[in-house]
Amino acid sequence: MSAPSGAPPTATTTVSAVPLRPLLQDVYLQDLVEGLYGVYVQRLRDDPAREILVAYLRAESDRRLRITRFLEAHGIRPGIRVRRLFAGAGGLYGRATAWLGTRVMLRIAASSTRRASRGACAALGRAATPDLLYFASLRTRNVSDLLQDLDQRLIDTAPRTGS
Repeated sequence: MSAPSGAPPTATTTVSAVPLRPLLQDVYLQDLVEGLYGVYVQRLRDDPAREILVAYLRAESDRRLRITRFLEAHGIRPGIRVRRLFAGAGGLYGRATAWLGTRVMLRIAASSTRRASRGACAALGRAATPDLLYFASLRTRNVSDLLQDLDQRLIDTAPRTGS
């Protein structure tokens, strides 16, 4: 539904059939993930695994910036307090789980990324405009790279059993 003429745009506003709420929610989800993975990056003792997460965070930061610019061009500005709340929640969860060790942190990262990716794809629905497809394709590429690299790292570092 579009905003009435003269009314300020809100997160439920659609612009040229682009629903803005899923994009706004995606920004908040990225803040949560950045908070979580930011803690993991600091606490991981496995340098190659740390590099995998840093590369993912860099790619997602670029995607978040693109989405934020798109939203701001349509009069929507993600709330800074809400963003800090989500980033803080991610950081708390990261600190609460980081003590479990490197392999568990990598498994949590892979699992949460898979769930978030499925949710993002399901949110597209019929509203798949070129802008949303572009943002989704960036997410798909970033998630695919992360999952492939994390899975390989978990295989490479798995404890070997003697035969």
